[in-house]
Amino acid sequence: CGFQKQGWINLDKPSAHYARWQKPIDLKHDLMTFSPICARNESIDIAYSSHTIEHLGDEYVDYLFKEVYRILRSGGVFRIAVPDADRLYDAYKENNETYINGWKGNNTEFNELGIGEKLVYILASYKSRYSTKTSSIIKPFTEEEIENVLRTKDKNTALTYFTTECQKHIPLLQKTYPDQPFDHVAWWGFEKLKHALEQVGFSNVEKQQFDCSDVDELKNFDSLNQDNVAKRDYTLIVECKK
Repeated sequence: CGFQKQGWINLDKPSAHYARWQKPIDLKHDLMTFSPICARNESIDIAYSSHTIEHLGDEYVDYLFKEVYRILRSGGVFRIAVPDADRLYDAYKENNETYINGWKGNNTEFNELGIGEKLVYILASYKSRYSTKTSSIIKPFTEEEIENVLRTKDKNTALTYFTTECQKHIPLLQKTYPDQPFDHVAWWGFEKLKHALEQVGFSNVEKQQFDCSDVDELKNFDSLNQDNVAKRDYTLIVECKK
């Protein structure tokens, strides 16, 4: 949404909610389905996803990665930008509220939440009381509940618990808000992302810096996307090859 570059095919789902920001869509597709992307096997050289997979249930992301692998040519590159759950988790453990508050641009209402509630909002939005849109139909975690989970479980187990509880409500959300994109329902850190990509068959999975790449076409690329620019200090960028 809000991204377009000459020579690239823009894949998106038409949305009245995002209509004023959406660029012309070349390939209409709903990523919250298991429908194949309408593209031939090994037909593209580069695929790019920015601040998208955190809005999808894990099973849909797994399917998306398989589809991207299918349509990439041998040696093709897949670049992904996603909220960095590793940095956010570390900020929670270090009680670095300044960093976490910055996610919402130091919004007063957001800042008044407990630090755990803020973390859960960023990673599993519908289970935080800050998500007023669904508070009447989805019970949010309390700060005490969040603190207990993060104190008694390791990082992967704790974050997966929060997002799994959030993703249980995906069918209800799809029915209640059919035209609106989801808030965040999934967490991604480097090791989790690397494992998911390698399971599909990708190799050379590596972190990249903002606007940096070994691929000329992807150099200075992140600045073209408004989400990347706004969330630069919170974004994990990864590239891999087929």
